[in-house]
Amino acid sequence: MKPYRILVVEDDQLIAESLCDILECLEHQVVGTAASGEKALDLLKNTEADLILLDIQLNGGMDGVALAEIIKKDYDLPFIFTTAFADPQTIEKARDMGPFGYIVKPYGIKDIHASLEVAMGTYRSMQELKQSQLQESYVRNNHLYVKMDSRLVKIKDDDILYIEAQGDYAVFKTEKKSYVVHTTMKNIEQKLDPEKFLKVHRSFIVNLDHIVDIEDTNLLIKEKVIPVSRGNRESLMNRIHTI
Repeated sequence: MKPYRILVVEDDQLIAESLCDILECLEHQVVGTAASGEKALDLLKNTEADLILLDIQLNGGMDGVALAEIIKKDYDLPFIFTTAFADPQTIEKARDMGPFGYIVKPYGIKDIHASLEVAMGTYRSMQELKQSQLQESYVRNNHLYVKMDSRLVKIKDDDILYIEAQGDYAVFKTEKKSYVVHTTMKNIEQKLDPEKFLKVHRSFIVNLDHIVDIEDTNLLIKEKVIPVSRGNRESLMNRIHTI
């Protein structure tokens, strides 16, 4: 089992020390402890953590729920609430923050171990799903959706001049902008309209409507000279109208 880097946020020193002892016994790394939300945020700015154990009832100006809201927004890290309270009001308050677990004090080593494994397993699954959803392109109703940072940006497939493979990425080129997406040419080819787009080279898919010139083993789209492989030239010539 790979050790996790864990930040402990707990305002009771004895409980914090006990929790750290349990984590070290489980061979995890405690990257820091904080007794307040403000201190936890300071640590997060300079600490690499995989998961946060977070007391709901923190003293000071920021309780655990308020801190959890910031963690979700700015850090996208999994967190597990720890609390001595199991009343419906506290549970409902915690649930609305979408924690990856909820541990009621007092807890033992088995409770912590199980909660950590479930939380990290859930987090990894969510990240994989998010990655597959956001890092691919999707064609819907003659539009293509590409990931730009954390957003999906819609572009008309008519506006795409060509798509070029660059390592593990693909560059969607339009007249106004280039969109870089982490995906494969095979995946793109399966999602595009085959009547409009054609793979002419292992590194290029072109929009047939934007071809302005074809010569031997190259074609021209705007000012871009694009190679045409020998195996794809026949497919290209069969797709265009010649006189």
